[in-house]
Amino acid sequence: MLSVLICSNDIFYQNQVRENIKNTIGVPYEILCFDNRLGKKGICYVYNELASKASFPHLCFVHEDVLFRTQGWGKHILDSFAEDSNIGVIGVAGSKYKSKTFSGWYTGYREFDCANILHLDRNGGATQLIFLANDSHDKIEEVVTIDGVFISCRKEIWEQVRVDDDQLKGFHFYDIDFSLRAAQHCSVMVTYEIDMVHITTGGDFGNNWVDTAIAYHQSNNDSLPYTKLRSVPHDIEIRIANTWLDRLKTVKISWARKVKWIRQQKLYRHSKSYYSILKFLLYKPLGLKYIHRLFKRK
Repeated sequence: MLSVLICSNDIFYQNQVRENIKNTIGVPYEILCFDNRLGKKGICYVYNELASKASFPHLCFVHEDVLFRTQGWGKHILDSFAEDSNIGVIGVAGSKYKSKTFSGWYTGYREFDCANILHLDRNGGATQLIFLANDSHDKIEEVVTIDGVFISCRKEIWEQVRVDDDQLKGFHFYDIDFSLRAAQHCSVMVTYEIDMVHITTGGDFGNNWVDTAIAYHQSNNDSLPYTKLRSVPHDIEIRIANTWLDRLKTVKISWARKVKWIRQQKLYRHSKSYYSILKFLLYKPLGLKYIHRLFKRK
């Protein structure tokens, strides 16, 4: 039995996902939905409020702009929890390594990142299937971070860890923080058995995300990096730094925040980051994206 928890900002997507869950979950369930269109509460506050009211022993924190394609996906979740009592959290995307370097959940490297999710641009752009799995064809893999689009957990783990609504007041980094702290108490997993469409504009990585990322990493500096792997490449931190410089180069971010992003991490000390720093600073202001598109058309 599953308690599905949704923080809603759009009545259309809320109704759509309710109908989709009814038709696909395949196990007894309840949906607890918080209408956040007027109150604009932080997602940590909303999720803790909903989880405290949940009737069932397993929780699913789900974004409203998703569609499940797998019939009986709820049974996959419950079976995974039943098969291994050490498993406490399950998602559809996550990573085996969380860097000290400022970043989201993913590293950009296949040896660490695990995912099975289809991103569908609601503005009419191309779809992108992100499927990152190891070569052993396991149905489930252990990670230490989870993407917040879908997080299922035992209610007892939520009671032990909770979502940090004291430090995280907005809508970013709650997923990374929750899964990292949960990983101290249980196994955190990514499953490949659930196919899901995320109807998205590509994520919000603007000024607010940057501010939260910097604050989060500074306040958790002593506990990062974190992994359960025995060894990682010696240069992984600078590789991840360059991954995120490249990821953010097309995003509208203030000049002051870009400079802060570089200075706080002292990225200017690493020659391997010089080219990535230049792109990060100049790619969007100089309109290089449009030049690239022009050359591609020609």
